[in-house]
Amino acid sequence: MAEQKPIHYFVCSDSSDSLNLDNSTESNTIVEYFDSEEDVDLAKLADIVKSKPYCVQKHFIVYNGTEYCAVETDNVENTYIFSLKHRSSIVPKLTAGTATIDAFIEYDKHMEDMAKKLETQPGFKLRDSNGKVIPDGKEFAIQILSDPEDELDEDTEGVSEEMLLFHNKYWICNYVSYGDGRVNILCGQPHEGDTFECETINNIVYLKHDGEYLFFDADDKRSLLYFSDKVPTKEQRIQIHFDDNGDIWFTNWDGSTSVTCEEVKYSYSMIGLCENNIPTKFRLVSL
Repeated sequence: MAEQKPIHYFVCSDSSDSLNLDNSTESNTIVEYFDSEEDVDLAKLADIVKSKPYCVQKHFIVYNGTEYCAVETDNVENTYIFSLKHRSSIVPKLTAGTATIDAFIEYDKHMEDMAKKLETQPGFKLRDSNGKVIPDGKEFAIQILSDPEDELDEDTEGVSEEMLLFHNKYWICNYVSYGDGRVNILCGQPHEGDTFECETINNIVYLKHDGEYLFFDADDKRSLLYFSDKVPTKEQRIQIHFDDNGDIWFTNWDGSTSVTCEEVKYSYSMIGLCENNIPTKFRLVSL
């Protein structure tokens, strides 16, 4: 297997301590600094990248201390802005060459169009992966669909049982953490997940677990999804979207922020809202 070339970062000197080299997203990088945004000439930065054949040639990253900008080396007018929250999924794909700026832009546009198209409609019904309506109170499980780019090859010889389990059956579970008290949040884990149900109130479908409603707390900096015995307010609601093939994804109520699943380790992953429009897909399985 060929060694992965590092991707080139250009970082504002005021944010020189912003890169965490213990983070896999940033551990394989080349970094140069600039004093201010007025010093940024993308064409000159592209020439610098081209002069270093030992780094990724197709893209480079500019960070001004607030947001990240992916730039196509051969066409510096083609750029893609993204936030810190989504860096861990954008940068590795650009580095590995498994995605392009155009692909991210096109996908964002697709998601925006779908969000507008799938705004809450009267008579909305929750359906499983086979298209069957899930009535209120009927139990179901939620399967997390892996990124196609992360799928295992057909040849699984030598692959651990834990890895196979992670890729083939990864389910949403209710996770109990003990910090300032008992907090129920969503996570994913590679074994049998928890059961959920829905409840329809004034034509709004809410997801529930163990009698509690799933909701998003806009004041929570971690952007995780929680459960409460209170019906969520409009700002706390989670909107459900259906894909053409029956898969679903979640957003906040206005559709501007998607729910994503980020692997922490094989034993679990964190599920929460990210500022980008590239969501994780899920599948509802009737029980």
